[in-house]
Amino acid sequence: MAIFQDTSGARFDLVRRPSWVVPARGRWQGVSACAIVLAEDTGRVLVRQCAGVDGVGLEWATWTADVLAGQSPLQVAINTIVERCAYDGDLALSRLTPFFDARFFVQHNYVAVAPQEFAPRIGDGCAGYQWCDLDQLPQPLSPALAHLLDRSGSDVRAMADLYKGLHGLVDTFDPLRFED
Repeated sequence: MAIFQDTSGARFDLVRRPSWVVPARGRWQGVSACAIVLAEDTGRVLVRQCAGVDGVGLEWATWTADVLAGQSPLQVAINTIVERCAYDGDLALSRLTPFFDARFFVQHNYVAVAPQEFAPRIGDGCAGYQWCDLDQLPQPLSPALAHLLDRSGSDVRAMADLYKGLHGLVDTFDPLRFED
């Protein structure tokens, strides 16, 4: 069982003040970073099909990586998208509610907004990828993606709807109508 030591004086307030220390278990600290990629132009999210956690069958997941000693979860999330997806465009990350399981780990969740859909590099045992609407996600979902959506699905959905709405207005909006 992991014991979390609070160095901020906030006492058990991991969401608002995440200045805690996870006891070392080798190089992996019991912390992971998970990012769901959202395309600004369509409001759709990117998922990949890969081997299940139990090694049996395939499941749909996001890009998740372990946070090693001395690393920032935010930087790990960015590096994972850049390196594993071979993505070199603009990204804007928003932090979502972390998933915390005192018996095992902490998963830091992010929405990574890219300007448009792209074709990611597929590797690491992945069978494919798909851009899809949040209400049409393929099944089964990985535990990491299921936790992310369970804890922050409404936030991700609100961002997706916002981008869809903004891009839907492009054809109807005339910026010159406000000029003198």
